[in-house]
Amino acid sequence: MTAILTLGRLTLRNPSAAARIVLAQNLRGEATWTALFLVAVLNALTYAMMTVLFPIPAELAFLNPSPITYMTLSAGIVIAFSAAVTVSGRMIGGQARFFDVLSMMIWLQFIRVGIQVALIVVMVLSPGLGGLLSLAVNLYLVFVLLHFVNEGHRFNSLWRAFAVLLMASLLALFALTFAMGLFGPDNLGLPAYV
Repeated sequence: MTAILTLGRLTLRNPSAAARIVLAQNLRGEATWTALFLVAVLNALTYAMMTVLFPIPAELAFLNPSPITYMTLSAGIVIAFSAAVTVSGRMIGGQARFFDVLSMMIWLQFIRVGIQVALIVVMVLSPGLGGLLSLAVNLYLVFVLLHFVNEGHRFNSLWRAFAVLLMASLLALFALTFAMGLFGPDNLGLPAYV
């Protein structure tokens, strides 16, 4: 547990060094899928906690999926985004493999869940401060993600990592839009006019 907390602190203080440690674990197969399932469950639990503490208005109820649906979506997004980062990076000379990127994204999701729990506490005490802090934290996590992508693809350039993130975001958005089109709004619990 101490090693995980130490790596968590290092991720926020020196993201490049933390990324190298995550990559050195060389996680593959069952270990990676188990970690993905665990982080998806933790994401769903923090989401459920948020909806209990800060209920969504009735008119936006269609934006409130069940925790199981949220868990499935969060796992799917991590996989799709990891694949998009892998493909995008390789298009401009990167060297990361899919499982390298997936293990880094899973670790960053663990970090995000821990921060989300802390932010929930702050938001209960002061919603205004919690909202501002949430925005600042999310911006900083993009900075951390840039370093992880840079290390994974061995670019030595945060600008190339930024280009990969832009391309990967577009690819992942296209893939998710395509998947939602296949399932249809009715199967996802969305109104037909959305």
